[in-house]
Amino acid sequence: MKNTHQPSLDFLFNPNSITLAGITTAEGGHWTRTFLEGLIASEFDRPMYLVNPKGGEIKGHKVYTSVTDIPGSIDYVIGLVNAQRAAKLVEECAEKGARVVHFCTAGFSETGEEERIRLESELVEVAHRKGVRIIGPNCMGIYSPKSRMSFTPTFPNESGPVGVISQSGGNSIYIVRQAALRGVRFSKVISYGNACDIDESDLLEYLADDADTEVLALYIEGIKDGRRFRRALEQATKKKPVIMLKGGNTEGGARAVAGHTAALAGSRAAWDALCKQLGIISVSSIEEMVDVLVTLLFLPLPKGRNAVLFGAGGGASVLITDEFENRGLRVPALPQEIVAQIREFTPVAGNILRNPVDYSQAIMNPEGVRKTLEIILMWEGTHFLVVFVRTGQFVHAGPLAARTSSLAAMFFANQRSFPKPVAVVLELSIEPHEADAIATAIRGCVVSRLPVYYSFAAAANAINLILTHAENRPDHRLRRRLGL
Repeated sequence: MKNTHQPSLDFLFNPNSITLAGITTAEGGHWTRTFLEGLIASEFDRPMYLVNPKGGEIKGHKVYTSVTDIPGSIDYVIGLVNAQRAAKLVEECAEKGARVVHFCTAGFSETGEEERIRLESELVEVAHRKGVRIIGPNCMGIYSPKSRMSFTPTFPNESGPVGVISQSGGNSIYIVRQAALRGVRFSKVISYGNACDIDESDLLEYLADDADTEVLALYIEGIKDGRRFRRALEQATKKKPVIMLKGGNTEGGARAVAGHTAALAGSRAAWDALCKQLGIISVSSIEEMVDVLVTLLFLPLPKGRNAVLFGAGGGASVLITDEFENRGLRVPALPQEIVAQIREFTPVAGNILRNPVDYSQAIMNPEGVRKTLEIILMWEGTHFLVVFVRTGQFVHAGPLAARTSSLAAMFFANQRSFPKPVAVVLELSIEPHEADAIATAIRGCVVSRLPVYYSFAAAANAINLILTHAENRPDHRLRRRLGL
Protein backbone atom coordinates (compact mmCIF):
# COMPACT_ATOMS: atom_id res chain seq x y z
CA MET A 1 0.00 0.00 0.00
CA LYS A 2 1.39 3.40 -0.95
CA ASN A 3 2.14 6.01 1.64
CA THR A 4 0.31 9.15 0.50
CA HIS A 5 -0.14 11.13 3.69
CA GLN A 6 2.19 13.98 2.67
CA PRO A 7 0.32 16.82 0.88
CA SER A 8 3.52 18.18 -0.71
CA LEU A 9 6.98 16.96 -1.57
CA ASP A 10 8.71 20.24 -0.66
CA PHE A 11 10.37 18.52 2.27
CA LEU A 12 12.30 16.26 -0.11
CA PHE A 13 14.15 19.21 -1.57
CA ASN A 14 14.56 21.26 1.60
CA PRO A 15 15.93 18.90 4.24
CA ASN A 16 17.04 20.16 7.63
CA SER A 17 19.84 17.59 7.62
CA ILE A 18 21.13 14.64 5.60
CA THR A 19 22.24 11.33 7.08
CA LEU A 20 24.39 8.88 5.12
CA ALA A 21 23.55 5.53 6.72
CA GLY A 22 25.93 2.76 5.70
CA ILE A 23 28.75 4.82 4.16
CA THR A 24 31.99 2.86 3.96
CA THR A 25 34.90 3.78 6.22
CA ALA A 26 37.39 2.05 3.93
CA GLU A 27 39.73 4.23 1.90
CA GLY A 28 39.41 4.22 -1.86
CA GLY A 29 36.74 4.96 -4.43
CA HIS A 30 33.84 3.02 -2.94
CA TRP A 31 30.49 4.00 -4.47
CA THR A 32 28.96 5.01 -1.11
CA ARG A 33 31.53 7.81 -0.81
CA THR A 34 30.17 9.45 -3.97
CA PHE A 35 27.15 10.77 -2.06
CA LEU A 36 29.35 12.44 0.55
CA GLU A 37 31.61 13.88 -2.13
CA GLY A 38 28.56 15.21 -3.97
CA LEU A 39 27.23 16.98 -0.88
CA ILE A 40 30.65 18.46 -0.11
CA ALA A 41 31.12 19.66 -3.70
CA SER A 42 27.64 21.22 -3.73
CA GLU A 43 28.44 22.98 -0.43
CA PHE A 44 25.55 21.50 1.51
CA ASP A 45 25.18 23.89 4.44
CA ARG A 46 23.05 21.98 6.96
CA PRO A 47 24.03 19.22 9.39
CA MET A 48 25.41 16.09 7.74
CA TYR A 49 25.63 12.83 9.68
CA LEU A 50 27.60 9.73 8.70
CA VAL A 51 26.75 6.28 10.04
CA ASN A 52 28.80 3.07 10.03
CA PRO A 53 29.07 0.46 12.81
CA LYS A 54 32.86 0.87 12.78
CA GLY A 55 32.68 4.57 13.72
CA GLY A 56 35.67 6.84 13.13
CA GLU A 57 35.93 9.88 10.87
CA ILE A 58 35.64 10.58 7.13
CA LYS A 59 36.82 13.86 5.59
CA GLY A 60 36.53 15.64 8.92
CA HIS A 61 33.04 14.31 9.67
CA LYS A 62 32.42 12.12 12.69
CA VAL A 63 31.05 8.67 11.89
CA TYR A 64 28.33 7.52 14.29
CA THR A 65 28.04 3.80 14.97
CA SER A 66 24.24 3.84 14.56
CA VAL A 67 21.43 6.18 13.59
CA THR A 68 20.22 6.17 17.20
CA ASP A 69 23.56 7.64 18.34
CA ILE A 70 23.05 10.83 16.33
CA PRO A 71 22.24 13.73 18.70
CA GLY A 72 18.78 15.23 18.20
CA SER A 73 16.47 14.48 15.29
CA ILE A 74 17.28 13.67 11.68
CA ASP A 75 15.39 14.45 8.48
CA TYR A 76 16.56 13.12 5.07
CA VAL A 77 18.39 9.80 5.07
CA ILE A 78 20.37 8.19 2.26
CA GLY A 79 20.24 4.45 2.88
CA LEU A 80 23.42 2.69 1.78
CA VAL A 81 22.83 -0.56 3.68
CA ASN A 82 22.04 -3.90 2.04
CA ALA A 83 18.48 -4.96 1.18
CA GLN A 84 18.15 -7.26 4.20
CA ARG A 85 18.87 -4.34 6.54
CA ALA A 86 16.61 -1.77 4.82
CA ALA A 87 13.35 -2.22 6.76
CA LYS A 88 15.19 -2.12 10.09
CA LEU A 89 16.92 1.09 9.05
CA VAL A 90 13.55 2.70 8.32
CA GLU A 91 12.35 1.81 11.82
CA GLU A 92 15.45 3.36 13.37
CA CYS A 93 15.17 6.48 11.22
CA ALA A 94 11.50 6.89 12.13
CA GLU A 95 12.42 6.85 15.82
CA LYS A 96 14.80 9.74 15.15
CA GLY A 97 12.16 11.79 13.32
CA ALA A 98 13.23 11.17 9.72
CA ARG A 99 10.69 12.14 7.08
CA VAL A 100 12.23 10.35 4.09
CA VAL A 101 14.73 7.60 3.35
CA HIS A 102 16.26 7.38 -0.10
CA PHE A 103 17.62 3.90 -0.78
CA CYS A 104 20.38 3.70 -3.35
CA THR A 105 20.55 0.01 -2.45
CA ALA A 106 19.65 -2.50 -5.17
CA GLY A 107 18.62 -6.14 -4.75
CA PHE A 108 14.86 -5.76 -4.31
CA SER A 109 11.94 -6.51 -6.63
CA GLU A 110 13.95 -5.70 -9.77
CA THR A 111 15.70 -9.07 -9.35
CA GLY A 112 12.42 -10.94 -9.87
CA GLU A 113 13.30 -13.24 -6.95
CA GLU A 114 10.50 -14.01 -4.49
CA GLU A 115 12.60 -13.31 -1.41
CA ARG A 116 13.76 -9.96 -2.78
CA ILE A 117 10.20 -8.98 -3.70
CA ARG A 118 9.24 -9.80 -0.11
CA LEU A 119 12.01 -7.54 1.22
CA GLU A 120 10.65 -4.61 -0.80
CA SER A 121 7.09 -5.28 0.40
CA GLU A 122 8.35 -5.37 3.99
CA LEU A 123 10.16 -2.07 3.43
CA VAL A 124 6.97 -0.43 2.16
CA GLU A 125 4.88 -1.82 5.03
CA VAL A 126 7.28 -0.50 7.68
CA ALA A 127 7.56 2.91 6.00
CA HIS A 128 3.78 3.25 5.77
CA ARG A 129 3.29 2.22 9.38
CA LYS A 130 5.97 4.62 10.61
CA GLY A 131 4.96 7.55 8.40
CA VAL A 132 8.24 7.69 6.48
CA ARG A 133 8.41 8.31 2.71
CA ILE A 134 10.71 6.21 0.53
CA ILE A 135 12.63 7.22 -2.62
CA GLY A 136 13.68 4.12 -4.53
CA PRO A 137 15.04 1.66 -3.81
CA ASN A 138 17.65 1.12 -6.50
CA CYS A 139 18.20 4.76 -7.48
CA MET A 140 20.48 7.78 -7.12
CA GLY A 141 17.97 10.12 -5.47
CA ILE A 142 17.96 13.91 -5.70
CA TYR A 143 20.11 16.57 -7.35
CA SER A 144 18.87 20.07 -6.48
CA PRO A 145 21.46 22.84 -6.88
CA LYS A 146 19.30 25.44 -5.12
CA SER A 147 19.14 23.17 -2.06
CA ARG A 148 22.82 22.22 -2.43
CA MET A 149 21.98 18.55 -2.84
CA SER A 150 23.90 16.34 -5.26
CA PHE A 151 24.68 12.64 -5.57
CA THR A 152 27.94 13.21 -7.47
CA PRO A 153 30.67 15.87 -7.22
CA THR A 154 30.73 16.42 -11.00
CA PHE A 155 27.38 18.22 -11.39
CA PRO A 156 27.14 22.03 -11.75
CA ASN A 157 26.31 24.03 -8.62
CA GLU A 158 24.33 26.60 -10.64
CA SER A 159 20.59 26.03 -10.86
CA GLY A 160 18.44 26.36 -13.97
CA PRO A 161 14.92 25.83 -15.34
CA VAL A 162 14.94 22.10 -16.24
CA GLY A 163 13.36 19.45 -14.04
CA VAL A 164 14.19 15.79 -14.69
CA ILE A 165 12.31 12.69 -13.54
CA SER A 166 14.32 9.56 -14.34
CA GLN A 167 13.61 5.99 -13.37
CA SER A 168 17.26 5.18 -14.07
CA GLY A 169 20.10 6.53 -11.98
CA GLY A 170 22.70 6.10 -14.70
CA ASN A 171 20.50 7.83 -17.27
CA SER A 172 19.88 10.75 -14.91
CA ILE A 173 23.65 11.20 -14.58
CA TYR A 174 24.13 11.01 -18.35
CA ILE A 175 21.35 13.53 -19.02
CA VAL A 176 22.80 16.07 -16.59
CA ARG A 177 26.39 15.70 -17.75
CA GLN A 178 25.66 15.84 -21.47
CA ALA A 179 23.23 18.74 -21.15
CA ALA A 180 25.50 20.68 -18.79
CA LEU A 181 28.31 20.59 -21.37
CA ARG A 182 26.00 22.59 -23.64
CA GLY A 183 24.90 25.12 -21.05
CA VAL A 184 21.73 23.52 -19.66
CA ARG A 185 21.18 23.88 -15.92
CA PHE A 186 18.66 22.15 -13.68
CA SER A 187 16.14 22.95 -10.96
CA LYS A 188 15.57 19.44 -9.64
CA VAL A 189 16.61 16.01 -10.89
CA ILE A 190 15.12 12.90 -9.30
CA SER A 191 16.21 9.32 -9.93
CA TYR A 192 13.47 7.21 -8.34
CA GLY A 193 14.22 3.58 -9.27
CA ASN A 194 11.70 0.92 -8.24
CA ALA A 195 9.19 3.53 -7.03
CA CYS A 196 7.94 1.40 -4.14
CA ASP A 197 6.46 4.54 -2.52
CA ILE A 198 7.16 7.90 -4.18
CA ASP A 199 6.56 7.30 -7.87
CA GLU A 200 6.52 9.05 -11.23
CA SER A 201 3.03 10.50 -10.71
CA ASP A 202 3.96 12.02 -7.34
CA LEU A 203 7.03 13.65 -8.84
CA LEU A 204 5.27 14.83 -11.99
CA GLU A 205 2.45 16.45 -10.01
CA TYR A 206 5.01 18.22 -7.84
CA LEU A 207 7.27 19.51 -10.61
CA ALA A 208 4.31 20.63 -12.72
CA ASP A 209 3.59 23.20 -10.01
CA ASP A 210 7.22 23.93 -9.10
CA ALA A 211 8.01 27.60 -9.72
CA ASP A 212 11.70 26.83 -10.32
CA THR A 213 10.95 24.36 -13.13
CA GLU A 214 10.01 25.68 -16.59
CA VAL A 215 10.68 22.56 -18.66
CA LEU A 216 10.16 18.90 -17.74
CA ALA A 217 12.25 16.01 -19.08
CA LEU A 218 11.12 12.46 -18.27
CA TYR A 219 12.85 9.11 -18.65
CA ILE A 220 10.19 6.49 -17.90
CA GLU A 221 10.44 2.71 -18.06
CA GLY A 222 7.04 1.81 -16.59
CA ILE A 223 4.30 3.28 -14.43
CA LYS A 224 2.48 2.24 -11.28
CA ASP A 225 -0.91 3.85 -11.94
CA GLY A 226 -1.71 4.55 -15.59
CA ARG A 227 -4.80 6.69 -15.03
CA ARG A 228 -3.17 8.86 -12.41
CA PHE A 229 -0.06 9.29 -14.52
CA ARG A 230 -2.12 10.37 -17.52
CA ARG A 231 -3.95 12.95 -15.38
CA ALA A 232 -0.64 14.25 -14.08
CA LEU A 233 0.75 14.51 -17.61
CA GLU A 234 -2.37 16.28 -18.82
CA GLN A 235 -2.03 18.92 -16.11
CA ALA A 236 1.72 19.28 -16.59
CA THR A 237 1.49 19.84 -20.35
CA LYS A 238 -0.95 22.71 -19.75
CA LYS A 239 1.71 24.52 -17.74
CA LYS A 240 5.09 23.79 -19.31
CA PRO A 241 6.76 21.83 -22.12
CA VAL A 242 7.19 18.12 -21.36
CA ILE A 243 9.82 15.97 -23.09
CA MET A 244 9.54 12.21 -22.68
CA LEU A 245 11.91 9.36 -23.41
CA LYS A 246 10.20 6.00 -22.95
CA GLY A 247 12.54 3.08 -22.28
CA GLY A 248 11.64 -0.54 -23.07
CA ASN A 249 9.81 -0.05 -26.37
CA THR A 250 11.03 -3.33 -27.84
CA GLU A 251 10.56 -6.90 -26.65
CA GLY A 252 14.16 -7.08 -25.53
CA GLY A 253 13.99 -3.61 -24.01
CA ALA A 254 10.90 -4.58 -22.02
CA ARG A 255 12.80 -7.55 -20.59
CA ALA A 256 15.64 -5.23 -19.64
CA VAL A 257 13.16 -2.88 -17.94
CA ALA A 258 11.80 -5.72 -15.81
CA GLY A 259 15.29 -6.58 -14.66
CA HIS A 260 16.29 -2.96 -14.11
CA THR A 261 13.47 -1.39 -12.11
CA ALA A 262 10.80 -4.12 -11.95
CA ALA A 263 8.50 -1.93 -14.05
CA LEU A 264 5.95 -2.99 -16.66
CA ALA A 265 6.98 -1.28 -19.88
CA GLY A 266 3.63 -1.09 -21.75
CA SER A 267 3.17 -1.04 -25.53
CA ARG A 268 4.93 1.45 -27.76
CA ALA A 269 1.70 2.25 -29.59
CA ALA A 270 0.01 3.25 -26.33
CA TRP A 271 2.86 5.55 -25.36
CA ASP A 272 3.03 7.15 -28.81
CA ALA A 273 -0.71 7.82 -28.72
CA LEU A 274 -0.44 9.34 -25.25
CA CYS A 275 2.32 11.72 -26.33
CA LYS A 276 0.41 12.79 -29.43
CA GLN A 277 -2.85 13.37 -27.56
CA LEU A 278 -1.27 15.43 -24.79
CA GLY A 279 1.25 17.41 -26.83
CA ILE A 280 4.30 15.79 -25.26
CA ILE A 281 7.59 16.09 -27.12
CA SER A 282 8.52 12.44 -27.62
CA VAL A 283 12.20 11.59 -28.14
CA SER A 284 13.97 8.31 -28.83
CA SER A 285 17.34 8.85 -27.12
CA ILE A 286 19.04 10.87 -24.41
CA GLU A 287 21.02 12.67 -27.09
CA GLU A 288 17.77 13.76 -28.75
CA MET A 289 16.37 14.83 -25.37
CA VAL A 290 19.42 17.03 -24.78
CA ASP A 291 19.11 18.52 -28.28
CA VAL A 292 15.51 19.47 -27.54
CA LEU A 293 16.43 20.98 -24.16
CA VAL A 294 19.16 23.05 -25.81
CA THR A 295 16.68 24.26 -28.44
CA LEU A 296 13.99 25.15 -25.92
CA LEU A 297 16.37 27.10 -23.72
CA PHE A 298 18.68 28.83 -26.17
CA LEU A 299 16.96 29.19 -29.55
CA PRO A 300 14.33 31.95 -29.50
CA LEU A 301 11.30 30.42 -31.16
CA PRO A 302 11.55 31.20 -34.91
CA LYS A 303 8.51 32.85 -36.46
CA GLY A 304 8.52 30.33 -39.28
CA ARG A 305 10.31 27.37 -40.86
CA ASN A 306 12.59 29.17 -43.33
CA ALA A 307 16.25 28.51 -42.59
CA VAL A 308 19.40 30.02 -44.02
CA LEU A 309 22.22 27.48 -43.83
CA PHE A 310 25.69 29.01 -43.78
CA GLY A 311 29.00 27.14 -43.79
CA ALA A 312 31.80 25.70 -45.86
CA GLY A 313 31.85 22.74 -48.23
CA GLY A 314 29.70 21.81 -51.19
CA GLY A 315 29.02 18.27 -50.01
CA ALA A 316 28.26 19.41 -46.48
CA SER A 317 25.86 22.01 -47.87
CA VAL A 318 23.98 19.33 -49.79
CA LEU A 319 23.66 17.04 -46.78
CA ILE A 320 22.55 19.67 -44.29
CA THR A 321 19.92 20.90 -46.75
CA ASP A 322 18.56 17.39 -47.15
CA GLU A 323 18.41 16.93 -43.38
CA PHE A 324 16.46 20.15 -42.87
CA GLU A 325 14.02 19.74 -45.74
CA ASN A 326 13.40 16.07 -44.94
CA ARG A 327 12.12 17.23 -41.56
CA GLY A 328 9.71 19.80 -42.91
CA LEU A 329 11.98 22.83 -42.61
CA ARG A 330 12.45 25.05 -45.66
CA VAL A 331 15.68 26.28 -47.25
CA PRO A 332 14.55 29.00 -49.72
CA ALA A 333 16.92 30.38 -52.35
CA LEU A 334 18.40 33.81 -51.66
CA PRO A 335 16.90 36.60 -53.83
CA GLN A 336 19.18 38.08 -56.46
CA GLU A 337 19.26 41.47 -54.74
CA ILE A 338 20.67 39.84 -51.59
CA VAL A 339 23.24 37.91 -53.64
CA ALA A 340 24.28 41.11 -55.44
CA GLN A 341 24.96 42.91 -52.16
CA ILE A 342 27.16 40.07 -50.92
CA ARG A 343 29.00 39.78 -54.26
CA GLU A 344 30.29 43.34 -53.84
CA PHE A 345 32.87 42.05 -51.33
CA THR A 346 32.90 38.27 -51.94
CA PRO A 347 34.93 36.44 -54.64
CA VAL A 348 32.96 34.28 -57.08
CA ALA A 349 35.29 31.27 -56.99
CA GLY A 350 34.64 28.85 -54.14
CA ASN A 351 31.67 30.75 -52.70
CA ILE A 352 28.15 29.67 -53.67
CA LEU A 353 25.55 32.24 -52.61
CA ARG A 354 22.25 30.40 -52.99
CA ASN A 355 21.13 28.91 -49.67
CA PRO A 356 22.71 26.90 -48.47
CA VAL A 357 25.48 29.49 -48.55
CA ASP A 358 28.75 27.69 -49.25
CA TYR A 359 31.36 30.20 -48.12
CA SER A 360 34.31 27.82 -48.51
CA GLN A 361 36.95 30.38 -49.50
CA ALA A 362 35.70 33.58 -47.90
CA ILE A 363 34.89 31.88 -44.60
CA MET A 364 38.48 32.60 -43.54
CA ASN A 365 37.62 36.31 -43.66
CA PRO A 366 35.72 36.95 -40.39
CA GLU A 367 34.77 40.51 -41.34
CA GLY A 368 33.31 39.33 -44.63
CA VAL A 369 31.35 36.66 -42.80
CA ARG A 370 29.95 39.26 -40.41
CA LYS A 371 28.79 41.53 -43.23
CA THR A 372 27.28 38.59 -45.13
CA LEU A 373 25.28 37.38 -42.16
CA GLU A 374 23.98 40.87 -41.42
CA ILE A 375 22.70 41.19 -44.99
CA ILE A 376 21.12 37.73 -45.04
CA LEU A 377 19.39 38.17 -41.69
CA MET A 378 17.76 41.42 -42.80
CA TRP A 379 15.97 39.46 -45.54
CA GLU A 380 12.34 38.92 -44.57
CA GLY A 381 12.33 35.49 -46.23
CA THR A 382 14.43 33.91 -43.50
CA HIS A 383 13.26 33.03 -39.99
CA PHE A 384 16.48 31.64 -38.52
CA LEU A 385 20.13 31.02 -39.32
CA VAL A 386 22.17 27.84 -38.91
CA VAL A 387 25.95 28.16 -39.07
CA PHE A 388 27.73 24.85 -39.65
CA VAL A 389 31.42 24.01 -39.23
CA ARG A 390 32.92 20.72 -40.36
CA THR A 391 36.68 21.00 -39.91
CA GLY A 392 37.20 17.29 -40.61
CA GLN A 393 36.56 17.77 -44.34
CA PHE A 394 39.65 19.93 -44.87
CA VAL A 395 43.10 18.67 -45.86
CA HIS A 396 45.23 20.58 -43.33
CA ALA A 397 43.73 20.23 -39.87
CA GLY A 398 45.99 22.58 -37.89
CA PRO A 399 45.61 25.86 -39.86
CA LEU A 400 41.93 25.23 -40.51
CA ALA A 401 41.29 24.60 -36.84
CA ALA A 402 43.01 27.86 -35.91
CA ARG A 403 40.91 29.76 -38.44
CA THR A 404 37.79 28.09 -37.12
CA SER A 405 38.64 29.48 -33.69
CA SER A 406 39.15 32.94 -35.20
CA LEU A 407 35.82 32.75 -37.01
CA ALA A 408 34.09 31.60 -33.84
CA ALA A 409 35.53 34.53 -31.86
CA MET A 410 34.09 36.98 -34.40
CA PHE A 411 30.76 35.22 -34.40
CA PHE A 412 30.40 35.25 -30.61
CA ALA A 413 31.34 38.93 -30.46
CA ASN A 414 28.60 39.89 -32.92
CA GLN A 415 25.79 37.34 -32.54
CA ARG A 416 23.74 39.46 -30.13
CA SER A 417 23.26 42.06 -32.85
CA PHE A 418 21.78 39.53 -35.28
CA PRO A 419 18.01 40.14 -35.67
CA LYS A 420 17.00 36.47 -36.12
CA PRO A 421 17.53 33.30 -34.05
CA VAL A 422 20.89 31.64 -34.64
CA ALA A 423 21.94 28.01 -34.16
CA VAL A 424 25.36 26.41 -34.57
CA VAL A 425 26.38 22.93 -35.76
CA LEU A 426 29.89 21.88 -34.72
CA GLU A 427 30.65 18.34 -35.80
CA LEU A 428 32.93 16.60 -33.32
CA SER A 429 36.39 15.30 -34.17
CA ILE A 430 39.02 13.14 -32.51
CA GLU A 431 41.88 14.73 -34.48
CA PRO A 432 43.75 16.70 -31.76
CA HIS A 433 43.90 20.14 -33.44
CA GLU A 434 40.30 19.93 -34.59
CA ALA A 435 39.04 18.56 -31.28
CA ASP A 436 40.61 21.46 -29.37
CA ALA A 437 39.18 24.03 -31.77
CA ILE A 438 35.71 22.50 -31.66
CA ALA A 439 35.78 22.24 -27.85
CA THR A 440 36.74 25.92 -27.61
CA ALA A 441 33.95 26.86 -30.01
CA ILE A 442 31.42 24.81 -28.03
CA ARG A 443 32.43 26.60 -24.83
CA GLY A 444 32.02 29.89 -26.67
CA CYS A 445 28.49 28.90 -27.70
CA VAL A 446 27.66 28.04 -24.10
CA VAL A 447 28.96 31.36 -22.79
CA SER A 448 27.05 33.18 -25.54
CA ARG A 449 23.89 31.16 -24.81
CA LEU A 450 23.78 29.84 -28.37
CA PRO A 451 22.26 26.45 -29.16
CA VAL A 452 25.01 24.13 -30.38
CA TYR A 453 24.46 20.74 -32.02
CA TYR A 454 26.86 17.94 -32.94
CA SER A 455 25.34 16.96 -36.30
CA PHE A 456 23.17 18.27 -39.13
CA ALA A 457 20.47 15.72 -38.32
CA ALA A 458 20.42 16.62 -34.63
CA ALA A 459 19.91 20.32 -35.33
CA ALA A 460 17.21 19.76 -37.95
CA ASN A 461 15.35 17.25 -35.81
CA ALA A 462 15.33 19.34 -32.63
CA ILE A 463 14.31 22.57 -34.33
CA ASN A 464 11.49 20.78 -36.15
CA LEU A 465 10.25 19.19 -32.92
CA ILE A 466 10.08 22.55 -31.15
CA LEU A 467 8.37 24.30 -34.06
CA THR A 468 5.85 21.46 -34.37
CA HIS A 469 5.18 21.63 -30.64
CA ALA A 470 4.58 25.40 -30.76
CA GLU A 471 2.42 25.17 -33.90
CA ASN A 472 0.18 22.55 -32.31
CA ARG A 473 -0.21 24.49 -29.05
CA PRO A 474 -0.72 28.15 -29.99
CA ASP A 475 -1.89 29.01 -26.47
CA HIS A 476 1.02 27.24 -24.82
CA ARG A 477 3.17 28.83 -22.16
CA LEU A 478 6.20 28.19 -24.39
CA ARG A 479 5.01 30.82 -26.86
CA ARG A 480 4.05 33.27 -24.10
CA ARG A 481 7.43 32.84 -22.40
CA LEU A 482 9.20 33.65 -25.66
CA GLY A 483 6.99 36.66 -26.31
CA LEU A 484 5.13 35.23 -29.31
